[in-house]
Amino acid sequence: MSSTPTYRQIESAILDRIRGGEWEAGDLIPREAALSLEFGCARATMNRALRELADEGVIERRRRAGKRVAEVPARAARA
Repeated sequence: MSSTPTYRQIESAILDRIRGGEWEAGDLIPREAALSLEFGCARATMNRALRELADEGVIERRRRAGKRVAEVPARAARA
């Protein structure tokens, strides 16, 4: 069993997708509810993971406009 919190594991998986080119700068990412189903977690957990990525400048969150990969993802660029 991993001691890493679930939201951190999700953060890492999303960051891997961005780094891998699945989601590129400016791309709209799936809705929180869809990602929660995909990752098998509570919506609150997904919200925390996305909030952390937004705080780090990796994604941009806009109310009613969705979440997009930041034009210059700070954390992704440090790979």
